[in-house]
Amino acid sequence: MNIVYRAAELLITSSGCDFKTMGTNLSLLMLAGQVSQDEYTKLCKLMDEQQTQAEA
Repeated sequence: MNIVYRAAELLITSSGCDFKTMGTNLSLLMLAGQVSQDEYTKLCKLMDEQQTQAEA
């Protein structure tokens, strides 16, 4: 597993994650080739789930 992917996953699941900033960071990571398209998709899905839980 990609260490950058794992770090992003930990940040997304941590309390106090700024989802707007993290969304921008994920896009930049993908554009820079640090995460694959598949990893990017998984992280975005995880972020959506976490954001939904935080809003509930």
